[in-house]
Amino acid sequence: MNTKTSLHANHLSCIRQNKPLFSNLSFELNAGEALLIKGPNGSGKSSLLRILAGLATPTHGEHLWCGEKIEDQRLHYFNHLHYISHNNGLKLELSIIENLQLAAHLALVQIPDLQTMLSQLQLLADQQTSVKYLSAGQKRRVALAKLFLIPKPLWILDEPLTSLDETAQHFFITQLQQHLKQNGICIMSAHQTDCFHAIPFHQLMLPC
Repeated sequence: MNTKTSLHANHLSCIRQNKPLFSNLSFELNAGEALLIKGPNGSGKSSLLRILAGLATPTHGEHLWCGEKIEDQRLHYFNHLHYISHNNGLKLELSIIENLQLAAHLALVQIPDLQTMLSQLQLLADQQTSVKYLSAGQKRRVALAKLFLIPKPLWILDEPLTSLDETAQHFFITQLQQHLKQNGICIMSAHQTDCFHAIPFHQLMLPC
């Protein structure tokens, strides 16, 4: 991945339903860096992540990808990021394998390590099962499989450890470390932070 990759938030503010969530928020992340967003429920973590993913508009401020405004390169930006929210972004009627194959097709990439990844995420035996029949933890692992299999420089993740067992959490951390070593950028929120001691996160506490 490009060592010149960067994401810059410039004086972001957000008001939702007449409630200020954060104001005048600025930061910059470069290739190989990660930001951990913390704060109580309702503090604006998900709203900030949606803004950074280009899915919501800030009340004030702007953010830039590689030095250019997001609104001036929206399609290019979307093609370079993975965003995982609480709903996982999966097609419920499709099977695990079909979801991953569709994601690869849309991203114009081959995924030769698909079976290995399914095995590592304990999804191999259920790969032909429709996502609608999966548990919350299995759905989360399918979303993460898509994240790990399709290389994109920017990860924006809303509580990625939700519903994961300890084995899956450790595997996520290993994959995140690899992503950062390859000059990727990650922005994520989390309630569980004890397991991230090996990741050199910048940290942001909301509200601010």
